[in-house]
Amino acid sequence: MGKVLAVGDIHTKIWIIDKVAEIIKHYDKVIFCGDYADDFSASPQDTIKTWKALKDLQAKNQDKVKLVIGNHDYIYVHDTPSLQSGYNPMTHILIDAPEHKDLRQWLASLPIVVKIDAVSYSHAGITNEWSGVEDSNSLWNDTSPIWARPNSNVTYKYVPQVFGHTPSETCYEIKRKVWCIDTFSTYPDGEPFGDGSVLQVIDGKKFSKLYLK
Repeated sequence: MGKVLAVGDIHTKIWIIDKVAEIIKHYDKVIFCGDYADDFSASPQDTIKTWKALKDLQAKNQDKVKLVIGNHDYIYVHDTPSLQSGYNPMTHILIDAPEHKDLRQWLASLPIVVKIDAVSYSHAGITNEWSGVEDSNSLWNDTSPIWARPNSNVTYKYVPQVFGHTPSETCYEIKRKVWCIDTFSTYPDGEPFGDGSVLQVIDGKKFSKLYLK
C-alpha cells in the first residue's frame, strides 16, 4: 500500500519526465500510462529521445517506476493488422536500427496492464468486451486496453482502474474509481487540449488530481 503518481499520455513531452524525476522521492510508485511516441510537431528523433528518457528514469528507480505500452508505442515494436494516425515510418526505421536494440527490447517488453494496490493501470482501459488475449489481433481493436475509448461502444470493467488514450480537459472519473487521465494531448497547432493534471492515488482508495507545473 502506498502513494502512487499516475501520468497520462506524454507524446514526446520530455519536460514531464524531468518534472516527475524532481518529485519522484515523494512517491512509492510512479506509473506512466502509455503513448510516449508521436506528436503533431515531433520528429522521429524526439520519439527516440523520449523512450530513452523513460528507460533511463526506470533504470534509476527500478522499484518505483512502472510503464504500460500505448498504441503509439506498440505499433513500432509489434506487427499490427493496420497502421494508425500519427504513425511515422522513419521512427520505425530508427527503433529497428542496431544501435537501438536494447531500447527496442525494453519497449517491446512493456506490459499491457500493471496492477498497484488493487488498481489496474493501462493505456486505454480494461473493458468487459476485451477477450483478455494480448496478441496483436486481440489488442488492435476498440475493445482492448490500448484502444478503448469512453465514447465508443464499450463498457469499462467495474474495477478500480486508471488510463489515458482519450484526450480530456482534465482527469475525470468515468464512474466510481474508473479514471481517464489523458490531459497532455494537444491540437495540431500545439494548443493544449487538457489542463495537464495527473492523478495521485493513495493506498488504492483515495484518488485526487494535482499538477506537475
